[in-house]
Amino acid sequence: MSKEQMDERAQARYWNDISEMYREITRIDDSDFHYGPLLAGERELALLPPLKAGMTALELGCGEGQKSRWLARQGVRCIAVDVSEGQLSYARKDAEAEGLEIEFQCASIETFDPGEATFDLITSSHAFEFVAQPFEQVKRIAKWLKPGGTLMISTVHPVYNGEWVSADEEDGTETWGRLLINYFQPVDDVREQPSGEGDSVISRAYPVSAWFNAFRAAGLQVERLEEPPASATPAYASDDWLEAMYECSAIPTTLIIVGRKPNV
Repeated sequence: MSKEQMDERAQARYWNDISEMYREITRIDDSDFHYGPLLAGERELALLPPLKAGMTALELGCGEGQKSRWLARQGVRCIAVDVSEGQLSYARKDAEAEGLEIEFQCASIETFDPGEATFDLITSSHAFEFVAQPFEQVKRIAKWLKPGGTLMISTVHPVYNGEWVSADEEDGTETWGRLLINYFQPVDDVREQPSGEGDSVISRAYPVSAWFNAFRAAGLQVERLEEPPASATPAYASDDWLEAMYECSAIPTTLIIVGRKPNV
């Protein structure tokens, strides 16, 4: 078995095992298009291209499919892909309950192949940090865009993969911040399997310039590069995330990069 296949199996096992718990503790507002934990949604950030009925979209790492359901309500025809059948089971159930026609497929970002299909929009939220070679995938995925199409990826910000540290102020209060030893080599976020057995899952961060250059190398024009602060009314939250609101308001947790394929 190749290293890529082992990584895929580890990710599928991890997300399958936590899918029920994740659904219970995480609150994602599917009345808006979300970008990541503690962030405002599309109503405030306004990063999407103009949407029209009949457009095509691909969501990679869709989880429970909230973003694809939002797009489908706008008349966009969606394919939504995730490595976890556990999360996809909820995605299919929720889409069916609304009468939304979304094509769900179980595959990793590395192995998914759309065949001859092309898309007006390809989007992914906090999935690319789990891809071992994300910039190779950006180049491959960019080929699936129609001329003028948009690729939008939100991923973990390199600053966020530092270590929380505290400092005592002169007035006796305590201030928390993030320590990053080496910005150019952020520390990996290693997640053990819930069972304690099997290969761990790794979330990797990269410098902002590396993402910018990856989009350019894929032939895309970078239109937006955003590091949004935490929002008082996040579209995506949990009790644990909300407890970290103060600390996460001081640093960017998510990097969002939007690229467009030039019209031929």
